Amino acid sequence: MAWEWSHTAEAYSNAYSNLYLKDRSWIVECYGEWHALETDDDGELDYNSFDQEAYAVAVEEAAEMSIDVLIDYIWERMSDYATCDNGGFNAYCCPSGCHTVPFDSLDG
Repeated sequence: MAWEWSHTAEAYSNAYSNLYLKDRSWIVECYGEWHALETDDDGELDYNSFDQEAYAVAVEEAAEMSIDVLIDYIWERMSDYATCDNGGFNAYCCPSGCHTVPFDSLDG
């Protein structure tokens, strides 16, 4: 079961910062996954529509993009869907929630 975000501004800042602690390949996977799902007429993600070709194209495009651009895109999508794990500890960074970052600070 997933929950909707309901955290402090500090928690959101932590989650955003924690994206920068992930390696580039992890970030690229998230980017590709957001591009691989279509939305329905209401703008909701269609989880049965994973398009492997769209994923591959997005991953290829990501090779030429800066990490800042990739993370900003992912953060925007994360924020739009505002989903986290049961308990609210980790923000979903991809549509399915297989990539997450904590809302707690990991910087030290």
